[in-house]
Amino acid sequence: MSGPDRNVTRKEWRWAAVVGGLVVAASTLPYVVGYLAQTAELRFSGALLDRVDYYSYLARMWQGYRGAWSFQILFTPEAHEGVYFQPFHLALGHLARLTGMEMPLVYQIVRVALAFLMLLTIYRFIAHFVVGVRTRRIAFLLIVTTSGLGWLTEVLARTPPTGVSPMDFWLLDGFTYLVVLTVPHFCAAITLLLGIFLLLLRRPEGPSLREGVLAVLASVLLGFIHPYMLLLADLLPLLYWGVTALMARRKDRELESGLADPLRYAPGGSDRPQHEHWGGAFRRRVLTVAAMVTAQLPLLAYEVWVMRTQPVFAAWSAQNLTLSPPPRIYLLGYGALLILAVVGVRTWARGKRPGLAFPLLWIGLVAVAAYVPWTLQRRFLEGVQIPLGLLAGVGLAQGLLPQPGGSVLGRTFVSRLRLLALPLLVAMMSMSNLYLTAGFTVAAASRSQEIFWPADLLAGVDWLGENTSSEETVLADFETGNLIPARIGHRVVMGHEMETGAYESKKAEVARFFDAATSDKERLELLERYGVSYVFYGPYEQALGAFDPAKASYLTLAAQLPNVSVYRVNRP
Repeated sequence: MSGPDRNVTRKEWRWAAVVGGLVVAASTLPYVVGYLAQTAELRFSGALLDRVDYYSYLARMWQGYRGAWSFQILFTPEAHEGVYFQPFHLALGHLARLTGMEMPLVYQIVRVALAFLMLLTIYRFIAHFVVGVRTRRIAFLLIVTTSGLGWLTEVLARTPPTGVSPMDFWLLDGFTYLVVLTVPHFCAAITLLLGIFLLLLRRPEGPSLREGVLAVLASVLLGFIHPYMLLLADLLPLLYWGVTALMARRKDRELESGLADPLRYAPGGSDRPQHEHWGGAFRRRVLTVAAMVTAQLPLLAYEVWVMRTQPVFAAWSAQNLTLSPPPRIYLLGYGALLILAVVGVRTWARGKRPGLAFPLLWIGLVAVAAYVPWTLQRRFLEGVQIPLGLLAGVGLAQGLLPQPGGSVLGRTFVSRLRLLALPLLVAMMSMSNLYLTAGFTVAAASRSQEIFWPADLLAGVDWLGENTSSEETVLADFETGNLIPARIGHRVVMGHEMETGAYESKKAEVARFFDAATSDKERLELLERYGVSYVFYGPYEQALGAFDPAKASYLTLAAQLPNVSVYRVNRP
């Protein structure tokens, strides 16, 4: 929806760029400290949160680095063909090859760039619905810096070992800062989703041909990254247009009957009646979404075919469970943000501000999708802090902390109270993010074993990368099994919990292999069944059992390094 009220001034862009830059810089601090804290004995892993998935992304980057545009799962030993979807990390691998930079560095550079772009797009999205600069800025701060009250619930009552910890410490999909901190492809997906919404909604008369084509292209790119997000991209605008049509007709009737004040309806795309444009606009909008869906169908059909017919990917899909926790976890996780959003909805419902039906419908659609019986429930929370923060910003700026009125003395008092209350409230709501950032920075500075690898272990993995083929399968423990595909792009028997086919079974088999009580016959059957070429014997494997590979006639020592041995499997 065009109009001067929806424009963003240069001053606003500068402010958003400064705030966004500070947020991205804060998220980068633990990584910088980690790399600076490396020693000859300990090397930074490059991962802070969700380490296992980070290794999966690097494994895909290796395949792109070697020139592939189809990817295989390297965390399972079964032979399978590569598939042509989710090419984001393959593209990063190609970029690493073309630039000559190391893949972890490429990953971090892209994370920083896409995070900054996402934050600026979020500000533009806010500006589409909110006219006042002050409200825009408050909403932006709530979206990009705050999280839940997990820090407070942990102080008052620590989560028991069998309980669900506060989601603002682990649910990447649900919080903007965690996305900035961790995953560049989430940043890209959210940017594309917001771009689609802006292209579809910016004009009262419906998207132009150029905007429609761009929306179609953006939806296809979004499908390549996160296909499930297409549900929001396609359905949410249709719901919004339907709701605003009903609202416009009701207000038309109010105006015609003389029961409504025409000045209520703000210009430039609020909920004011627009019956003179509605017929053609509705057809143009529906046709644009229909073109989006038509372009998406081949991609979705291919992915469904892969997941249904390719056993390795079908096993991955079956194990890829991201189910929603109980509703109370969400309520506690979003905490004050939800309360402020409710105030924002009440402010809108009283007719004091332009319509905010779109973010409200977004939240409602996510609330339904998060408990529909499918395996990707939590995934639909991706980006949901944006509509929550937008409504919360309206609630805080216009409901709880309105512009002061009355006498000069009264205005001065209220202004001072507002100036004090706003930063305190934002700081309180940002505590979990501050805690995570400070905690990861301290962990990096102190070389925590959770995010550092022993150099001896890395030397053994590097020997494999230099002296063996990437097509040869390696048997190793879970920790080493995650490291090998990420560091050298080789296949392993077991690693990633979701990408290793029959993960629990393989985990038990690997543990039995290193158990001294296991017979050589059983070990040989395992090696033959999974086509294992090398057995990695480092600190994690040694901890599994007392089996000594040096005494096995079917294993030959290929490399002996400090604390690590690599054995070649003798094949008949």
